[in-house]
Amino acid sequence: MLINILLLILSIGIYVSFGISNLIYILFSTVTTYAAARIISNKRSIEGCTNCNINYADKENKNAEIIEEVKGENYKNNQNKKNGKWILIITIAVNACILIAIKILLYGQAKLNWLSGIQIIAPLGISYYTLQVISYIVDVYKGKIEAEKNFFKYFLYVVYFPYLFIGPITRYENMKEELFKKEKIKLENIYNGVIRILWGLTKKFVIAGRVGILIGTISSDVSIYKGAYALLAMLLYSVQLYADFSGGIDIVIGGSKMLGINLKENFDSPYLSQSIKEFWRRWHIALSSWLRDYIYIPLGGNRCSKIRNKINVIITFVISGFWHGMNYLLWGLLHGLLVVYGKILKTKWKPINIIITFLLISILWSFFIWTDTLTSLQMIGSIFTNFNYVEMLSNFLNLGLNIANIVVLIISVIVLIIFDIKKEKIITKIKNYKIEGKLAIIGTLAIIVLVFGIYGIGFNVSEFIYSKF
Repeated sequence: MLINILLLILSIGIYVSFGISNLIYILFSTVTTYAAARIISNKRSIEGCTNCNINYADKENKNAEIIEEVKGENYKNNQNKKNGKWILIITIAVNACILIAIKILLYGQAKLNWLSGIQIIAPLGISYYTLQVISYIVDVYKGKIEAEKNFFKYFLYVVYFPYLFIGPITRYENMKEELFKKEKIKLENIYNGVIRILWGLTKKFVIAGRVGILIGTISSDVSIYKGAYALLAMLLYSVQLYADFSGGIDIVIGGSKMLGINLKENFDSPYLSQSIKEFWRRWHIALSSWLRDYIYIPLGGNRCSKIRNKINVIITFVISGFWHGMNYLLWGLLHGLLVVYGKILKTKWKPINIIITFLLISILWSFFIWTDTLTSLQMIGSIFTNFNYVEMLSNFLNLGLNIANIVVLIISVIVLIIFDIKKEKIITKIKNYKIEGKLAIIGTLAIIVLVFGIYGIGFNVSEFIYSKF
């Protein structure tokens, strides 16, 4: 279809605009996994024909000559399986090692002064598309999906620009139907998509932009802003990260909706969770489900002893931390421990459980605010040793926002909380509105973004927080 050709050209053009080296990396991942999947698929076809011969021979069992032939086919069958498995392992290892090497080198250069003066080329979106191509080849190997014969269709799946930089991480079995269905663009989808985009921009510029100013001030000087200031920064960062990341996903989903492409949701009101375990079912759903299906379950999941199951959970979360970067390993480990042993913190009162979970999540976001692990731990420790809450409250208006901006921020956060609590009802109601009602919502949200949006103060508007991972 013409629209798919245009999408592919546009996606490549946007990606190349950030540097030609980006295209080299993504082409390598695409070509290697495409070729490996085709080889694995062809070997499975040969294996299928072999099985047909075996069944026929077993049924007829005419003479010893046929039996010997079947033995030979069995040998070929086993060889095909072994070869296919090795192709899978090598392809995954090569692509994963590129991602791992980049994460290690970037950490080494930033924290340990490795390769100082040398520019390490870290392609945009590599953390996202690497997981996508790995899931694709694994699913082909397992027989869940057929290998895509058309290289350009597969390349569009990998390089599709709306989700390339920030996610959500998709599976080919879902995207194939959405990308290549015949009738896509409808007027209703355009209206709904625009509303979703503007809601995302509202979260990004009206909420995350203001909170970013406060956190920027607090995190700028750890010698002054600790204790109560550190706790405030952690609580506020929960708001900023959610507004920024989910806002970016809203833009991606909304833009895709306008093209008639339906992407799966990546958030489900995560801060209403009553435990860390529940939080990870609601937060960054695409990453959580990928880790479950391609790390946790292959490790043994819960089909093993209780001790081994706990180890599997912790390993999965440590890998999640590494996916974010080398300096987030401890963050991942702590999340894993809280998932495994979090039941001891749960009460019989839902509101208290939500508050406890929110506090724990917020404290652990400190590793994102202060990317140096030691500094993060010092800031966490300071909230239990430095009780400068009166000072923080009296100095609040000196942290970067005046009263008017604070009022706008409070109202916006309250609206976001109400939306998360009543999300399904609100979305259903908006979808059922006539064109006039949808246009009114579009106009209102556009005005809010233009009038109350924060642009360029304290953060780079072209970079969503999760795009750097």
